[in-house]
Amino acid sequence: MPMLRFVQTSDWHLGQAYGNVADAGLSASLRQARLEAVTRVLLQSVQLGAAFVLVAGDQFEGNLPDRETVTGMLDRVGAHPRMPVHMIPGNHDPAGAGSVYERADFAKGAPPNLHFHGRAGAVPLPEHGATLYPCPCLAQVGDDPLAWIPPRSEADGFRVALAHGSLPRFANSGDRNYPIRDDAPAFHDLDYVALGDWHTANPDPEALPRERMYYAGAPEVGGWDETHAGTLLEVTLSTGKAPEVRAHHVRQFDWFHLDDELHDAEDVRRFLEGLDRKASATTLARVRPRGALPIAERIALEAEIAARTAAFACLSWDGRDLRATIESDADLPSDRLIREVYRRLLRLDANPADEPPAGLPKSVPGLDAEVVTRALSYFRGHLS
Repeated sequence: MPMLRFVQTSDWHLGQAYGNVADAGLSASLRQARLEAVTRVLLQSVQLGAAFVLVAGDQFEGNLPDRETVTGMLDRVGAHPRMPVHMIPGNHDPAGAGSVYERADFAKGAPPNLHFHGRAGAVPLPEHGATLYPCPCLAQVGDDPLAWIPPRSEADGFRVALAHGSLPRFANSGDRNYPIRDDAPAFHDLDYVALGDWHTANPDPEALPRERMYYAGAPEVGGWDETHAGTLLEVTLSTGKAPEVRAHHVRQFDWFHLDDELHDAEDVRRFLEGLDRKASATTLARVRPRGALPIAERIALEAEIAARTAAFACLSWDGRDLRATIESDADLPSDRLIREVYRRLLRLDANPADEPPAGLPKSVPGLDAEVVTRALSYFRGHLS
């Protein structure tokens, strides 16, 4: 029975600035990890016995990558000369005038195993019993990139489209970011559609492993809104059967959110244990617990988080959703200034006419009952 196995990847976004990461050294490491992901993708493809690799666009963050990024990518592809790599441009790096793909460092430096498809057209792959239909982006926006695909012919074998664009469920109303039909495989009589643009594998191959159209996702996470990125897809086609699709993790850096609800010491213990299990020099963690703790326990928790910072590539604390509860002086921290501020607020809450401290700036609003109540609420809920 004819069978074809290949690897699908996309959205390498080489050269991404990582402006959402304050640490310049970490940003540089994250950019380097995206470049090294090319090697990890190729190595995994060899290990899986793939016939070829499909790269579905947005290899670069834009059309102005530096020379080192371009040659770095080409060198890593060329280091596996027996693995064919078929690549199209995406909407971040569209083909055409001024494109990175027309620069000398790319055009002259591309290794023989890299097949760049800057124009639409059927590509027969008779050695694999297949025909590839690359659908490149020629601008940042455009119409359905698969519209040109011709009807099936007897010599086609497996019909595989390689495209970059938005399915209806991911597009905004009126969006022209290369809209693609939900029923594209059936409409164009394709055995498989390899998509780029969405940065996490979709649909989830673990839950739905036999669909005919998938986003592979990016091989590295690009920010806090795509923490599940970092995969490639292994696709196996067999005559008369639905595709078999498996996701493989290839990311170097893990990103995760921890937002447990905390109300007592046991909750805090479990929270910190969960954080410790994630500790790694290649993990970026964003900690934003919810709930309410006595103020002394809340401050102690912040100290525990701070003490763990060195165990992570990045550990970010956000306490806006964790309220501090204060029922008596016993709940206050030992800091004399904090205790005195709270006591002063309580006195003003009982008697707003109480004499304010000398030297209070004139820009501060009058200490009427509403102002004091709001200040006391803010103090209780946001003290850090």
